[in-house]
Amino acid sequence: MKRIGITGQNGFVGKHLYNTLGLQPENYQRIEFKKSFFDNEEQLDQFVSSCDVIVHLAGINRHGDPQVIYDTNVFLANNLVKSLKRTGSKPHILFSSSSQEDRDNLYGKSKKEARLILSDWASQTGAAFTGMVIPNVFGPFGNP
Repeated sequence: MKRIGITGQNGFVGKHLYNTLGLQPENYQRIEFKKSFFDNEEQLDQFVSSCDVIVHLAGINRHGDPQVIYDTNVFLANNLVKSLKRTGSKPHILFSSSSQEDRDNLYGKSKKEARLILSDWASQTGAAFTGMVIPNVFGPFGNP
């Protein structure tokens, strides 16, 4: 049985993925994640060390100040890697990026930077990493 944690499990994509995995309890154990874990090393370390797979969906894509978007998304990836290093954990990391990566905006730059942070960690440790660019995902209040 795979133990799967989803950062951002209460977001648009995360909630649907979490619920879908729950339809196969014989195959997947869902490891609960709360946004507050990113501010608490002990809780984040417990989460990270409990997972065989982490789907990193946590982040923001809308805010009045684009710098806040960049800083937040990079902070989340860095905190996740710090926890992986502290615990010596090597789960398969799946990261949801955006087709905005190649555009000249801070959201796209933050997604690219976060992907590189996670990819570099995986390369250094021999862990599995999958970076996914998922185009055209618009949740509630999204503006295509």
